[in-house]
Amino acid sequence: MKYSEAIEFLNSFYDYEKIALDPLKERFNLGFLREILKKIGDPDKSYRSVHIAGTKGKGSISVFTSNIIAEAGYRTGLYISPHVSDIRERISVDDRVISEKDFAQTVRALLSSAGALLDPEKLSYFEVLTLVAMLHFKMKEVEVAVFECGMGGRLDATNVITPVVCGFAPISHDHVQILGTKITEIAGEKAAIIKKGARCVTARQEPAVLKIIKDKCREQNASLSIVGSDVTCGAVKAGPGGTSFDIYGRYGNYNKCHARMAGYFQAENCAAAVGICEELKDAGIVPVSSDAVKKGVSRAFLPGRLEILSRDPRIVIDGAQNADSAAKLKYSIEQIFKYDRLILLLGLSADKDIKGVCREFKGFADEFIITRAQVRRAADPDIIRGYLKGENAAVTGNVAEAIGLAFKRAREKDMVLVAGSFFLAGEVREIVHRLKGQRQEARGEK
Repeated sequence: MKYSEAIEFLNSFYDYEKIALDPLKERFNLGFLREILKKIGDPDKSYRSVHIAGTKGKGSISVFTSNIIAEAGYRTGLYISPHVSDIRERISVDDRVISEKDFAQTVRALLSSAGALLDPEKLSYFEVLTLVAMLHFKMKEVEVAVFECGMGGRLDATNVITPVVCGFAPISHDHVQILGTKITEIAGEKAAIIKKGARCVTARQEPAVLKIIKDKCREQNASLSIVGSDVTCGAVKAGPGGTSFDIYGRYGNYNKCHARMAGYFQAENCAAAVGICEELKDAGIVPVSSDAVKKGVSRAFLPGRLEILSRDPRIVIDGAQNADSAAKLKYSIEQIFKYDRLILLLGLSADKDIKGVCREFKGFADEFIITRAQVRRAADPDIIRGYLKGENAAVTGNVAEAIGLAFKRAREKDMVLVAGSFFLAGEVREIVHRLKGQRQEARGEK
């Protein structure tokens, strides 16, 4: 099987990530997924697992965790979502994304083992991709695998695993049309990943959310470690080149850590990852050390998280897509970057808290350029514009038009910030990298 054929097969399944869903129903059948896993030899049982849910920061926590485990000397798998530029970003072993050859071979092995069970009428794109990741990790003899929830938790495809440790990023309003409008409903969906006897670590949560996590841990006889009390961070310094901080854990202090990813919030994401790794140490799986923490943190990187794409003009992309993440992004931009004017290129998915995001961004930028990514799930730019009354805002029909307008409007010391959707970030990233490549080629010709 060729890589292009593997992608074609995957695309034959319905991709719920690219459309706006109705309120969550029992549309996903974890029992059927478990049946397929049994058919292909229960690959998820061939390694120990960590499961991470939440709203904002779960990807960063996942990559910090996997890198620390790998630096401790263990073959480590990582499954995250969404991707920004390439589907292969989602599946990696020891910080190396799956090759096109391995991707095709794994899809072929899945087809050979599961056969007719891989029914597009019964499975989604994300569910099949999750099966591919689980099987790939077994084929590569992974010892520990870190799985990031796609959406929610209770019915997420990743929830078929039985993790040693469950981790939670901050939980806030997201996918409100799917998971519910109340924060307690959303937290309940995400806390459902907690299994009997598991070890749990949570980032700071608002009281109502923390209560739900505590209650679920009590119900499942699971332990709970909390960032801010059991593991903390301090001496945080953030700049365009990354974030430096100290972490204080139960097994000691991890001083002078430096993450390539910018943003004050990355310090607490790292604290959660250290808490998870210390729980693995308690379980007798990973003997985490200060050296492993510092090296793992220094290598961690995820595209689309306060990523600087260009310096002339300065273009920064981030997947901030709800009110809480918008507020954190706003704070980090104001504290880290210097600029004359800020141009905010904004596009959101229809099922996001558009009103909340726009409320946080009002008055933040000197100019808004509102657009939509090329996915059915993208919100109408005119709807977004309606929540930005009184702001200097232009509406464009597509991302290429939006980034062209941003280039035209940006002066020498201005900054262009792209936010609101990973789909948007991915399209901008592709356009900017293509333009940079063309410029480099032109300079070479001269």
